[in-house]
Amino acid sequence: MQTKKHAIRNKIVLWAVGFALVIALGVSSVSLILSVRYLKENQQQAALTNIHVLGNSLDSDINRILTFSNWICLDSTISNYLRTVDKAYATDVQTGRKLSVSAWNHLTNEFNIIGVRNSIDRVVISTPTGTQFLQTISVGDSQSVVDVPMTIMDCEFFEGLITAPSFKWTGIYNNPLSRTGKPRLLPIVRPIYSSSSSAIIGWLYIDIPASVITDSLKSFVLTEDDALYISFDRGITYRYVSGQLERDSVPAEAISYELPNTGWTLSYLPSRAVLAGRVRSFGILILGFFLIILLAGVILSIFLQRTITRPVGNLISRLDKIGQGDFSRDEKIEWNNELGEIGRGINNLSENVKELMDSRLQDEKARHDLEYQVLQSQINPHFLYNTLNTIKWMATIQGSEGIADMSTALSRLMKNIAKSTEELIPLSDEFSLVDDYFTIMKYRYGGTIDLEYITDDEALLSQRINRFSLQPIIENAIFHGIEPKGSAGLITVHTYRENDNVIIDVTDNGVGMSPEAIEKVLSKENQSSTEFFRQIGIYNVNERIKYAHGSEYGIRIISEEGKYTTMRFVLPFKEEL
Repeated sequence: MQTKKHAIRNKIVLWAVGFALVIALGVSSVSLILSVRYLKENQQQAALTNIHVLGNSLDSDINRILTFSNWICLDSTISNYLRTVDKAYATDVQTGRKLSVSAWNHLTNEFNIIGVRNSIDRVVISTPTGTQFLQTISVGDSQSVVDVPMTIMDCEFFEGLITAPSFKWTGIYNNPLSRTGKPRLLPIVRPIYSSSSSAIIGWLYIDIPASVITDSLKSFVLTEDDALYISFDRGITYRYVSGQLERDSVPAEAISYELPNTGWTLSYLPSRAVLAGRVRSFGILILGFFLIILLAGVILSIFLQRTITRPVGNLISRLDKIGQGDFSRDEKIEWNNELGEIGRGINNLSENVKELMDSRLQDEKARHDLEYQVLQSQINPHFLYNTLNTIKWMATIQGSEGIADMSTALSRLMKNIAKSTEELIPLSDEFSLVDDYFTIMKYRYGGTIDLEYITDDEALLSQRINRFSLQPIIENAIFHGIEPKGSAGLITVHTYRENDNVIIDVTDNGVGMSPEAIEKVLSKENQSSTEFFRQIGIYNVNERIKYAHGSEYGIRIISEEGKYTTMRFVLPFKEEL
């Protein structure tokens, strides 16, 4: 019997030690794998956070420059100078000089006020042929050539930028107006169009010193084998090396972040040496854990008793129930011993998991509410600027006629944006918001656009619709439907009931849309804009409808190129209580 007891005890010890060894190996292996993965993810997340901070700072600086260039392209004083300067000089040199000085003073004042002097070396505004031009320089006069406009027009980048269908970035070039080519710069070239037609009345040249970019990148600490890249456009990529930008390509494993305003991309290739050092440190730590677990298994095997089998079984059974979704508290596993403490911990954990799940659901709903509040509070300053500029123009040219209408409409519109966070409002209230917005746009376009409502049943006006759903659609019809047509246009809002749905058709008689354009409008690709409601986006309107009512509802687009476009809202019909 004694030998048998010893045999049983030895088996228990051997099984316990073997089990501890297996557990130690498994835990160590899994820990090592997870540690390596964690270190990689942590390194990537830290790098992504750093380039986010770096990119947003750089993006803010460059966005101010883009804002300044937009102001030049839209400013009435600059447009008037470009249209009339050649004729003024041909008629009377003094008149031409007076016009040039006035426009130059206007440009220089804005250049000083907008806060881009430290980010721009030179601004040149020229007539299409380069016969007359305005120029302002941030510090001193580094000009070393005589004919500034012709020198710029002869640059290799000029033709590609001036003829591009939309604004684009190019690479870093030597300074064309300096004999030494220094400092290197990132050029901006944009055509300036007439406010009354699509005719080009001049062009704008802005040079951004490469130091504006490199000075921002200096704050990013690099080691020996990591790398930082910046891409301006597809295929135009530079690597930051010792305070300079050198042409290169982005490795496939690099972490990238696209700047929201400029469209530039910052990419970072993490250091492999740093990662390898951290992995070695974690490996040593895990080896220590392995030895500790193995030693603990040997020690604990001496004190194993059969009396723990049933409690352990109960604990395992409880864990299985938790895995199947039963998070209720089980008092039967809370014994007055160490295993009872484990049982209480399991019960506490199950309750905490349930509370965490409930909290996660509440947090998700709060996040959606917050996103909507942020969305409805966004007002692009360019829209307000254009509107107030229109009011100023009307006051100057037409006296006081129309000012009251536009001011009242704008006031109501802003008030409705800033007030209640209510997601769904009656259709009649949404029509009122559309009327205020359209009043502003109608004056802006000189009365060449009209809006009419056709409502088959007045009872439909009490149906609920997402706030600020129709304004982006109306704006899309104006800017992308009617305006490119170059003539007067009509927008019709037809509301009717079809089966159990409320249908709202917003139709314009503009240029229409291709199937590719329709697909793009309803995707995330078409979300950038500088106008008022356009930043909400048709895609976001569609997603808000689906979120509020269900995936079977939303926006459908029906169009025929050259004839019309219909944005069809499909909403659920709900009986009034």
